Amino acid sequence: MTKFVIVAGESSGDLLGSKIIASIQDLCPDATFEGIAGPKMIQAGCKQWFRSSELSVMGIFGVLKHLPRILKVREELLKKILKDPPDAFIGIDSPDFNLKLEEKLKRKGIKTIQVVSPSFWAWRKNRVKLLNQSADLLLCLFPFEEDILKEHNVNAVFIGHPLADSTQQKIDVKTARNNLKLSAKTVIALMPGSRSSEINRHAKLFFETAELITNRIEDIEFVVPVVDSKIGEQLKKILAMYFTDLKMTITESSHSALSACDLVITKSGTSTLEAALHKKPMVVVYKMSPLSYWFLKIFKMVHTDYIALPNILLGKKLVPELIQENASSKTIFTESLFWLSNQQKVVELQQQFDALHLQLRKNASFLAASKILKMLEQQK
Repeated sequence: MTKFVIVAGESSGDLLGSKIIASIQDLCPDATFEGIAGPKMIQAGCKQWFRSSELSVMGIFGVLKHLPRILKVREELLKKILKDPPDAFIGIDSPDFNLKLEEKLKRKGIKTIQVVSPSFWAWRKNRVKLLNQSADLLLCLFPFEEDILKEHNVNAVFIGHPLADSTQQKIDVKTARNNLKLSAKTVIALMPGSRSSEINRHAKLFFETAELITNRIEDIEFVVPVVDSKIGEQLKKILAMYFTDLKMTITESSHSALSACDLVITKSGTSTLEAALHKKPMVVVYKMSPLSYWFLKIFKMVHTDYIALPNILLGKKLVPELIQENASSKTIFTESLFWLSNQQKVVELQQQFDALHLQLRKNASFLAASKILKMLEQQK
């Protein structure tokens, strides 16, 4: 029997974790899993010690607020692992939680795998020097990460991105619109975020923009994908309070919403990559608490020219980025109209997104499983 302890925070980590569990079990049927898991990982066969939502905090001061609870979870987890050591520990994303834990486990002789590299290329650059102290194997989702990590003696392997594997190369817009019962000529997807704090910062702004667009363009509908019903209810309250005239559909399928739309207005993060893989033009918006923004700026902690993943991966500003005070309903409206009225620019953008999709499509969960099991086989 091959025993794994696996830790994932966030819904995206839960999804990736569930796919890696399934792929490892395909190759090694006697493998067992336990740790910090969400519903998809539990469904895949992981025994839950703590909920993945325990790690779902955001922003510098959001983390500080919940730090005592998070440290307690990590301490309890470490005790459980050392009491009955697994063959390997797999940490999925959540680098601030996982890497320190992996460092302690590695010192005790437990093999450690980190899936998803921390964004050292974007901020807190010095972290890259410490990664080889934490992870015996680092599985990264973006091609440029592998080369940089190897320069710092990190055993890194590019496995591709799971979203690229699960998204079809060609999108069936008509079927997606029929499934969502969208009949308007123009459909815009609004993606204000997956956390309550992101909804509080972005939703009203996005809906104000939707009103401006509705007043300019006839026969238009909006679709908002949500991660769960709780976020859906939060959005419905905002709509009922301020925006009763907007034609809005809320769905728990981001794939359907992105497939159906002509344009995406989204906060920064994984949703920008998801939109690119669906070959959609987008306007990227990001607002954080003024205190967090000031902190990052004053200490010069951000080291990337762009915030949107498509811009970062392709090394140029292909889609507009509106940050903090530059993110107003009027500026989002202006950038949205540009895409809706420049079909040739949309076609050129889609060609670049198509090439990016092919580059990232590598069967990530299978590759991850293969590399993990190969590492364990080599140590026997």
